[in-house]
Amino acid sequence: MRDATLWQNAPAWSDSASPNLSTGSAGSAGRRRSLVQFDLSPVPTGATVVSASMIFHQTYKVESSAISVHRVMVPWEERTAAWRSVGDSGFERESAATIAAEAGVGARAAEVSSLVQAWVLGTAQNHGVLLDEAPAHNTNLRSSEIGNVEERPRLDVCYVTCSDGVRNGLEAGIDCGGPHCAPCTGATTGASSTAASSTAASSTAASSTAASSSTGASSSADDACADPAALPPDPLPPERLSETGLYADIKTRSRAANTVEFRPVYELWSDGAAKRRFVYLPRCSTIDTSDMDHWSLPVGTRFWKEFRADGVAVETRLIHRFGPGIDDWVFAAYAWDPSGNDAFLVEDGVEDARGTAHDIPRTADCWECHGKLPERILGFSALQLSHHGPGETITSLSNAGWLTVPRPGGVRPPGDATAAAALGYLHANCGNCHNDTGVATLRTRLLAANTTVESTDTYKTGVGVTPSFWEPGVVHRITAGDPESSAVVRRMAHRGSRAQMPTIGSEAVDAAGLATVRAWIEDLRPPAGSSSGGGSASASSAASGSASASSASSGAGGAGAGTGSSSASTGSGGSGGSGGACSGVPRLKLTQVASGLETPLFLTSPPGDASRKFVLEKDGVVRLIKNGVLLPTPFLDIRGGTSCPPSRPASAHPLVCTPSPTAEGGLLGMAFHPSYASNGRFWLFYTAAPRGNVTIAEFRRSAANPDVADTSAGSLPVRKLLDTKHGGWNHAGGTLAFGPDGHLYASVGDAAVTPYSTSPAKDLSSPLGKILRINVDTGLGPSGNLSGAGVNPLVWDHGLRNPWRFSFDRRTGDLYIADVGQNAWEELNIEPARTGRRNYGWPTMEGDHCVSSGCSRVGVAPAVEHSHSSGEGGSITGGYVYRGSAIPCLQGRYVYGDYGTHRFWTLRWDGGAVRDHVEITADLASSLPAASFGEDADGELYVVMLTGEVFRIDPR
Repeated sequence: MRDATLWQNAPAWSDSASPNLSTGSAGSAGRRRSLVQFDLSPVPTGATVVSASMIFHQTYKVESSAISVHRVMVPWEERTAAWRSVGDSGFERESAATIAAEAGVGARAAEVSSLVQAWVLGTAQNHGVLLDEAPAHNTNLRSSEIGNVEERPRLDVCYVTCSDGVRNGLEAGIDCGGPHCAPCTGATTGASSTAASSTAASSTAASSTAASSSTGASSSADDACADPAALPPDPLPPERLSETGLYADIKTRSRAANTVEFRPVYELWSDGAAKRRFVYLPRCSTIDTSDMDHWSLPVGTRFWKEFRADGVAVETRLIHRFGPGIDDWVFAAYAWDPSGNDAFLVEDGVEDARGTAHDIPRTADCWECHGKLPERILGFSALQLSHHGPGETITSLSNAGWLTVPRPGGVRPPGDATAAAALGYLHANCGNCHNDTGVATLRTRLLAANTTVESTDTYKTGVGVTPSFWEPGVVHRITAGDPESSAVVRRMAHRGSRAQMPTIGSEAVDAAGLATVRAWIEDLRPPAGSSSGGGSASASSAASGSASASSASSGAGGAGAGTGSSSASTGSGGSGGSGGACSGVPRLKLTQVASGLETPLFLTSPPGDASRKFVLEKDGVVRLIKNGVLLPTPFLDIRGGTSCPPSRPASAHPLVCTPSPTAEGGLLGMAFHPSYASNGRFWLFYTAAPRGNVTIAEFRRSAANPDVADTSAGSLPVRKLLDTKHGGWNHAGGTLAFGPDGHLYASVGDAAVTPYSTSPAKDLSSPLGKILRINVDTGLGPSGNLSGAGVNPLVWDHGLRNPWRFSFDRRTGDLYIADVGQNAWEELNIEPARTGRRNYGWPTMEGDHCVSSGCSRVGVAPAVEHSHSSGEGGSITGGYVYRGSAIPCLQGRYVYGDYGTHRFWTLRWDGGAVRDHVEITADLASSLPAASFGEDADGELYVVMLTGEVFRIDPR
C-alpha cells in the first residue's frame, strides 16, 4: 500500500510534522516511537492473506538494528495523537513480528501476515502498527523523507479470495506466484473482485478457502463472519455424530468445510488404539494465546477424536465449547454402528466396543482427565502443535492469524533428544493431572518458559524426591541413573489398581512410552549435593513463634519424638493437657467403622447425639451410621449429577452438581444447629445445579422420622444463606461449623482463579477465599465481622486459597484453619478464640513465603507449614483437637494429615505457639487417601477415606 500516515512523538518533543520515521533516543526528547497506518481498503473483506511484508528504508547506519512491531489497539486520529496521550496502557505490547537485519543502509522487511490477516477478517481493528526499538537495543532507526515516494514505508500483501481462486498482489510489481486454489463454483474472476461479490457461500466455496488457509474465512455476501455450521449454545450433545458438524456426508466420510486435522507431537496412550483428531474454529475468531501455557479457545470451537481398534472404527468423541464460562463445555462419546453409517451418543459407556478390547468411557468420566486444566483440551497446545508434520500446527495457526500472540517458531521441551522425548511424553500423558492446579505432588507439566531440564517441574518435584507412598525398592519418584527404583517407572509398568499411571483409561502398558522414560532416567545424573542412596532431606514443618515446632518423628510418639515432646503445656488459654501421667504421644491405630460408601468426604454428629453419625457422599447423599450400622436408606438424597448442568437428574431432588467426578465440588459440608435435638435445623454446603454455584442452605429433619430429612415442598431447601458464582473446577472450600459464639462459620475457596495474583481471596467484596461468619436466624453478617466500604458483611477472615477443612477446639474456641497450598507450601493457621478479621496472605504469600520474589510481606504467618519439596506437603487436610475420653493421653492435641502425601501429625497449641509437634504416620499409616477427618458428639475422631471407608482413631 503506497499511502501511509506517519508521525513521531516523544515526551517533550513537538515535531509531529517531521517527515522522518524514527525510533530510539533523541537527545533530551527521550525515547522516540512511530505510529504507521496503512490503508487496507483494496484488500477484499474476508480474504485469506497469504503473505504480508512491511518494508521501510534505513538511511542511518548503526551497528545493530532490531525493531519491534506492535499492534496498536486504541483508536487514534490523524495528526492529533501524541505519545503521551497514548501512553503505555494505550497499546498492546504483543509482538506481531520482529525486524532483525544487518546494520547498514537499505530496505528492511518485517513479516506481518498474521497482523494483516486479523485486520482483513475484522477480528482486530486496523489502528496501525507501533514501531519501537527492541528491548536492550539502541537501534536508532531513521528513514528517508516521506516525500520521497520510492523510499516511503510500504506494505506488500498477497491474498486470495474465493471469487477468483488465484493469488492477488497489492503494491506495484508484486508477483504472488500464480494460481493458489481452484476457482469457486459460480464465482466471478478478477483481481479486484471482493469477497462480497460472490454469491456462492456454499460448502464448495468454503472448502476452497479452507484449502488455502486454516482460517476458514467465509465469503458470505451478507456477513463474512456468519457461521451456518455453528452448533447452538446447548449444553446437551446431539444424539448422532452426523449432527455434530464433523462430516458433510458421514457415509462417504467427507468432512465438513473448515474442519481440519491436527496431530500432537506427543501421543496420549490409549492402549494402542489408532486415533485421528479434528478441530473446527469459528469464523472470524481467535485463540487467546496471551498465556502460552493455557490457550483460551473461542466459543463455538469443536474437537473430535476418532478411535480405531483392531482396524475397526469404534468410537468418536466430541468436545464443544458452547459458552464463555470455564465449565461451558460439552463432552460426548459416540459409538459407531456396525454398518458404519453413523455413530450414536452413549452416556453410560460401552465395554469391548464392537468386539474389540476398546472401552468407551462414560460421559461423566471425561472430566477425570479434561477437568484439571482451564483449557479443558489435551493435545491442542503450543507444545503439542510445535512440529513440521502434516495437519494444523502452531506455525500454520500463527501465519493464518488465529493466535492473538503468534509463535510460529513453536515451543519445545528442553534438553537433548532423549530428555525432550521423555519430558514431552510425561507432559502429555500425566501433566493434565500432575500440575500445579491439583493435589498431585509430582508435577510433570512443561511450561513455555522451561529452558533447561532442571527448570522443569518434572525435575524439581521428581528427581531425588522421596515418594509419598509406594512398594519396597522404590527410592525416589525419579531416581537418577536407576529406572527400576523410580516410582514413575514402577507405576507406568503397573496395571490393575489406582496406583497405575495413567490411573484410568488404560489396561495395557505403553511399552514404547515406558522405554522412552527409562532411557532418560538412565542418562540422568543425581542432583548436585544429593546422595545416591535415596531419601530426601528430612522435611521440617515450621511453626511461627515456636522453637520446638520443627520436630518430626518417623514413628508415633516415644520420648524422643522431638524437642519439647516430653512435656504437655497447660498454659493459660491453651489447649490443656492430660496430666503428668502422660509422656509423649500415645500409640494409635485406625479401626474401620464403615465401608461401601460412594466417595465420602465428611463425617459429623448432632450435638449430644452419641448414636448417630452422618457421612456426606460427594455426589449429594447424606448417609447415616446409627448405633454403629450404616443404614441402607439415605438421610437425604439431593444428587444432581456429575456435570454442571447435570445431563440427567440423578435423584428426585437434584440440587447438587459437580463439574466432574474428580472436581472439588459436590456435597462438601454439614453443620447442625446447637439446638438440633429440638428444632431439627441443619445446613449443607454444596455446589449447586445447574451452574455449580457455591451454596450454603438450610434444611430440616423430618418431624415424623429422625433418621430422614424433610423433603416436603418448601423444605428443599428451607432457604439459602449463600448462593455465589464460583466458576472454577476446584478450590470450593467446604466446611461448615458453629462457633462458640453460636454463629455459623463457613470456608470458601478462591475458585482457582488464574493468574494467582488476581485471586478473589484479597477482594473483600467477594466471599471467595474467605472464612465467613453468618447469623443463621437473620442470614446476615453479625457484628464483629470485617466492615468498611465495599466489604462483604459475611467476611470474618480473608487471604485464603482453599481452606478445605477447619475446626473449633470445643473447649477453648480456638479456630484451626488448614489452607491447601499451591506449588510449595501447605499451611495451618491457628486463630485464638473470637479474634478473626485476619488476612492470611494469599495470593501474596504461600505459607510464610512470598509467591513472587521481592514481595512486600502481608498477613498473619501460619503456625505450621509443610513444604512440597521435602515430601511432607501435598494437600493438607485439617483435623480436630481431641476432646474425647477413649484416649486420655491424646487429650488437647490437634490431629491432622495430608491427602497428597498420606502423612499424619499431632501437635499442641499453648495459646501462642506450637508445642510437641510429632509425626504419627507410622501408627495411622494407610495406602488409602484421607479426604477428611470427623468428630462425633463424644469428641472421638474419625478419618474418612475417599475410597469409601470410615475409620475411628483408637488407642493401640
